[in-house]
This record gives sequence, C-alpha cells and structure tokens, in this order.
Amino acid sequence: MAEFALVDATTWIGGYDFTGDLNQVQLQVSADELDSTTFGSGGFRKRIGGLRSVQASLAGFWSSATSAAPDPHVMPDLGVADRVVTMTPDGAEGSVAYFFQGAKFSTQMFGQIGEVTPFSVDVMGSNKVGLVRGQVLKAKGTVNATGATGSALELGEVADGQWLYAAFHVFSAGTTITAVLESDEDDDFADATTRATFGPITTTGGVWAARVAGPITDEWYRLRVSAVTGTFQIAGAAGIGS
Repeated sequence: MAEFALVDATTWIGGYDFTGDLNQVQLQVSADELDSTTFGSGGFRKRIGGLRSVQASLAGFWSSATSAAPDPHVMPDLGVADRVVTMTPDGAEGSVAYFFQGAKFSTQMFGQIGEVTPFSVDVMGSNKVGLVRGQVLKAKGTVNATGATGSALELGEVADGQWLYAAFHVFSAGTTITAVLESDEDDDFADATTRATFGPITTTGGVWAARVAGPITDEWYRLRVSAVTGTFQIAGAAGIGS
C-alpha cells in the first residue's frame, strides 16, 4: 500500500463518532519487555514479551453545547470499562479497522487565552481480549429497511485456535434494530450462516459480539439488518484474531 496523508482518521467509541472533534489520534499497542538473560548468554541480552496493552490517545477541540459534542460523552464516562472502540484510517468499507474494548481513564481540557479550546482523552484496553485487526464492513450510514448493508468482504478462513470478532456501533436510534453478521463460502451468500447477532437494540451505543471459535471455512462476511423499525445510523467491523 502506498503512503497516504492522514486526513480522515475515524474514531468511534460506543455510540459517539469522535471523528469531527479530533485533529490528532494515536493508537499504541505494546508488550512488556522482560529480560531473561542468564549466564552463558554470550554477552547479549535475551528478552521475551510479557503483558500486552492497547491505548488510544485522542486530541481535538472541546465542546459541550449538545449531545453531539465530545464533553457529554467523556466526563460522565470516565472509568467505565468495555466501551467498544473502532479506529480506521478513513472509515470506508474495506479499510483496515482496529477495534477493542476500553475505558476513558483520563482527560484534559481548556488552554491558553485566544486559542481554540482544546481537549484530550486517553482510552486504554479494559479486558483480556485486547486489540483486533479487521476491516470495516459497514461505514457510518443510515438504515431503515431490512437486508444486507455495507460491503461483503473476504476476510479469510478462521483457523483452528483463532476467533472471529465483530463490533457494531449505533450513533442514532429509531425504535428497534436487529442485525446479524453472516458468512459464506463466496460473495453471493446463497447459503449464508449467521455467526453473531446484534440486538434487538433500542438506543445508541456499541455492541461487542460474542467471539466465535474456529475453524470456520467460510471466507466472506457481511452485515445484514434482520429487523428494523425507524431510522438508525450504524457502523460495523469484523476481524480474525487469536
């Protein structure tokens, strides 16, 4: 993949899209470095990986005027675990997506006189699942009818010992919606199998699907709205991990 300018980095947390509030995003994944050097090592250190962690640092411009502003979705939510976080370079269907369950553990706001008011938030992984690398199946958009939504993508087979993961975001809610993650051996989905169900959902927020163990020989995946009343604004991603 060629180099590209970071102009549309997308960040969804639960039922809020932080994208338009931010001008800096950073996703950091790390493993503790454990020194296991012993005598007889030949003079070089030996190291192994220890505990792993994921952290997202977000920074942008503060606002609290309405629910469509970052502050109402940061301050009341500090320390609340397992919020669904999805980050992508541009939010487009087929783009790489990094998603995890995390908590907003710290925030800063306000700055110098005469400047646009800033804020920053640090989000850290809050459970043992860690970070999943996948793809965006459904870009942020509205739905008000049943049927396939977003793009069908070839994620590949889920090997024995691997898991299928999926995340679903609802940014605005109608009355009720249920969606399913389906797989099939090819992109016509003539013999589709439901792998995860989201809903019924009646409010905004993020849903982390129960992971599905491999082996799964199907390679193609899509989201399908199986029931809906009203208009919803949604997005979703899926990926394969250990």
